[in-house]
Amino acid sequence: MRRGKWAAAAAGVVLLVAGCGGEGGADNDTASSGGSGAQGVKLDAATVSKEIDTAATAAGFTKDPEIDTVAPELKECMVNWAVDDPGKAADPEKALADTIAGLVEAGWTEGKGARQGYADVKTLTKGDWTIKSASDLGKGIKAVVFAGTHGTPECATLVIADMEKKKS
Repeated sequence: MRRGKWAAAAAGVVLLVAGCGGEGGADNDTASSGGSGAQGVKLDAATVSKEIDTAATAAGFTKDPEIDTVAPELKECMVNWAVDDPGKAADPEKALADTIAGLVEAGWTEGKGARQGYADVKTLTKGDWTIKSASDLGKGIKAVVFAGTHGTPECATLVIADMEKKKS
């Protein structure tokens, strides 16, 4: 049952990222960099995933190795990093804040946060990539997911095609 909830949360964040990105994959709520993060930065999915992993594990989170909601054809356009069990961190709220701080230290630009449904969502951008950090901060953190999208026209086309395929 726990795995099902995690998978649903991770899938929801990936859809949130895919559906809420503006031109170039970044939200309109990013910092004054125009939504493009660090200018001229070229990243690939493996690098984005590694940067999330480095920041999250340094903060005390562990990755759930069984959760990967990114379709194979989107592996170069999207990344998903779900926390195994936020309660394993000594202080999950501090671990989340430290993860965000670690990403900012790695060159990500933090945008405004927002409450969307049951999730507190933060947006970070770097180059053509956008990361959405979503967490359920109800009575204790129940889920933390980091989902990234590459904001190129090619990736946007692939994401839209994948969403259309899932509709039918």
